[in-house]
Amino acid sequence: MTVVGGNLERKEIGLTIGVSGTHYNTEINRTTGLLQLMQIDVDGHGNPIYTKQGSWTSDVVDLGDKFKDFEKVFTTNTNKGASSFAILTRVSDNGIDWSNWTAIAMDGAIQSDTKQFIQVRIDLFAGFVVDEFIIAKSDFEKNEFIEEREVSLGRYVTPKLTSNTSSLEGFAFSATEFHTGNYPPWKAFDKADTSEGYITKSGVIEGILGFCFNSGKRITKYKIRSMAYSSVLNSMPKNWIVQGSNDTTDGINGSWYDLDTQSNQIWTTANTDKVFDITNNASYRAFRINWTANNNFTAYSGIGELDFYEDGATALNLKREYENDMTLDKTWSDTGSIHKKKINRNDWVKIDKLEVRTID
Repeated sequence: MTVVGGNLERKEIGLTIGVSGTHYNTEINRTTGLLQLMQIDVDGHGNPIYTKQGSWTSDVVDLGDKFKDFEKVFTTNTNKGASSFAILTRVSDNGIDWSNWTAIAMDGAIQSDTKQFIQVRIDLFAGFVVDEFIIAKSDFEKNEFIEEREVSLGRYVTPKLTSNTSSLEGFAFSATEFHTGNYPPWKAFDKADTSEGYITKSGVIEGILGFCFNSGKRITKYKIRSMAYSSVLNSMPKNWIVQGSNDTTDGINGSWYDLDTQSNQIWTTANTDKVFDITNNASYRAFRINWTANNNFTAYSGIGELDFYEDGATALNLKREYENDMTLDKTWSDTGSIHKKKINRNDWVKIDKLEVRTID
């Protein structure tokens, strides 16, 4: 499938024809309310890809004796890209026996005979847009000329902190803090191997600890490190929920969505990491661990280190062998490449990372 572009013509319909009708490879866009070709896939960037052509036929309209009020089907329209459309009408005296479909005039005037009943059909066609080349995800495995390359490595993304607000990437937060001020939230993000970590307010067992980024992250796992001293391992959280938010301003307020739940977690050695996977397809700006119990330590709760992991990114690229083949190709045969079938020698364009740019 190498269909590109869509058809989003905007039309002002003169007839009261509604939108129920009969669709063939077309649909009404739920956001814009416009008639468009049916979406059948998405490209590597998440953009919609539409079917090549389709049509919509209105319900039967009974004009009665007022047909002279509807000399034209539409008044204005706007095409997108190289797409096109056609509007046709057919008429009937009894709503059963119909004339052939007849295209309207250039100015929108109805060319069918004047009769009591009428139907309108709109045919939509997606044109090939030469300045944008889109490959559907479902095509990727079948295209021998495209390969997937790693753009960035997956990594733990919370920055190294020296205070709650020392990083330009965001800030650390907590619900409470130990009264001496020696164990603030940033201590859980200082990247120290033997960090004393973060501690809640004296006598408080429940806790919230997290980091708010300036931009969204899609976190797929997180790790928690136990405290530096074996004598306080029981202060580590036992039951918790990891949550994400896009509207919090301080790490406490806002809407929070549960991403992972753990219970009965026991810590037996100091400075030990536990890693937990998250099934998460959404991006959030802030992430936090929200716990309700520790391992029976009554003075406070604490966490040695906390960090969140974001998967790496990949991109689709043109294989080097294909570039060499194109340099050597003097005849531009119609076999072996979907790209060759769409353009000729004079229209040669450079294909790079799914973007098409004309070479001057």
